[in-house]
Amino acid sequence: MTQPNGWIPPDTVGDVGPNHYVQAVNSSIRVFGKTGTALTSVIGLPTLFAGRGAPCGTSDDGDPIVLYDQWADRWLISEFCLTPDPPHQIFAISQTGDPTGSYYLFDFVMPNSKMNDYPHFGVWSDAYYMTDNQFTSAWAGAGVFAFDRTKMLAGDATATYIYFDQYTIDSNRGGQL
Repeated sequence: MTQPNGWIPPDTVGDVGPNHYVQAVNSSIRVFGKTGTALTSVIGLPTLFAGRGAPCGTSDDGDPIVLYDQWADRWLISEFCLTPDPPHQIFAISQTGDPTGSYYLFDFVMPNSKMNDYPHFGVWSDAYYMTDNQFTSAWAGAGVFAFDRTKMLAGDATATYIYFDQYTIDSNRGGQL
């Protein structure tokens, strides 16, 4: 997929489910069938998140993540939103196993006004886990998050997260996956 905005680096990510491959290239996504046939046009992440409204529903900040949740047969698409202060992490969770369908949208404010750079995710049966490299005006260590997967899969807007600031344990920690 060609990145329409020409971002460098392109931050190419994707994941494979039973019937689809979903690819993100910095600020856009595209869904493919397992044979490689494009099932959607290139979709800007602001289009996917538009239902959240401003500022994050219109952000184009990048560092996307695409994961297939095999336990729930759902898709997780996420990116950071740096427009407001403090920054946010926004999510789209597919309502079914079809990544071309509808999504539940979530917007989580990051704690301590720390920028959530280089987010990485894991899917587990009890939570969606995220690590990030945090910045204020300088390096601020690593953050570890557990997002309420059960509520997110149900589209429950009261979903929250648990956060651990690794900087308080070891100021050199970072780059955790």
